[in-house]
Amino acid sequence: MLKIWTITWLHLKEFFKSPGAIVLMFVMPCLFSWIFGGIAIQSEQTKPAVSVVAAEDDISTEIYQLLIRNKNFQWEKETKQQAKENVAEQDSVAAVVIPDNIDEVIVKKEPLFDIIIRSKTQDYMALEPYLQGTANTILQSYDAVKDIDDEAFPALMSAISTSEGVLVEQQILQKDSNNLVQINLMFVGFTIMFMMFGLSGAASTILDERSGGTWERLMVTPASKLQIILGYLFAYFLMGWVQFIVLMSALKFLFDTNWGKLTYLIPFASLVILTVVSFGLMIAGLVKTKQQAGAISTILIVSTCMLGGVYWSIDFVPEFMQKLALGVPQSWAMSGFKEIISGGLHSMTLAKDCIALLLFTILFLAIGLRGITYK
Repeated sequence: MLKIWTITWLHLKEFFKSPGAIVLMFVMPCLFSWIFGGIAIQSEQTKPAVSVVAAEDDISTEIYQLLIRNKNFQWEKETKQQAKENVAEQDSVAAVVIPDNIDEVIVKKEPLFDIIIRSKTQDYMALEPYLQGTANTILQSYDAVKDIDDEAFPALMSAISTSEGVLVEQQILQKDSNNLVQINLMFVGFTIMFMMFGLSGAASTILDERSGGTWERLMVTPASKLQIILGYLFAYFLMGWVQFIVLMSALKFLFDTNWGKLTYLIPFASLVILTVVSFGLMIAGLVKTKQQAGAISTILIVSTCMLGGVYWSIDFVPEFMQKLALGVPQSWAMSGFKEIISGGLHSMTLAKDCIALLLFTILFLAIGLRGITYK
């Protein structure tokens, strides 16, 4: 064990002497997370504005109260002229004009809202179904009480707009689509990507040692081949954990990031780091020079990160790409981190992710160690 630790310690010291390695494994991930995380959180906090033109009568007021129940938009009551200017200057996603004679509009079966937009943006595409649903609710409410009396419709609209049932349902839906989880996963994605770059670069130093004679000298020392390989593995594994802890602490300080339960995070992150280390060793075992290792690892890391959901959610890509993503370890790593960070902790999902990563680790190690040990 002492021989293994000696080899591990020597490689750790050599690695952390390199300014380039420090920048790649610590500075770059923190910088990317700070830039893109700040943009994402700012976007999350800044809600798209919607201008509403409404009269002061009871029905218009209740319709306005019904509209503003959607907390994903910032609703601003404006005059019609100001609403048009807001849309023209792109200060508002759209302007929603509630007609003064709402009863006549409903009877004539005319469009309930007059919508003013400049273009169909992504925010408007999200707003449009909500406006359509609100209009349907208003029409159904009118049909239900039109034969009772004139006060029944405003009273029913008031009851709907203040219903706690609507609020509870909306809160559940917002919980299921929590954007903060996606932001935290973006941080994890950056961590995985730069960890792959850093540890692949570290593992490729074996190629320099082989060409410079260091590898042969190690082979004739009292340490066995297994002890030498374990020393390298422990060194790279500890490098990965040092990077992960530093990034966890930095992101917790910068963005108050939630990493989920540590009892699940620590063993799963250890498995992910081991997979990344085995990937780096595989590259080192397949190529002849460090330059080849750098070129091939860059292509493989970028392409598999894109396919595996590191840069964007796999849910947004076509189905055939989702199936292809099962062939790269990043997709399983992101799936497991999503379960832990979101608090879902679905045992079957985590078990599948762990088994898949373990199989990738065994495969990468088998390829890498065979090339490194016997060539």
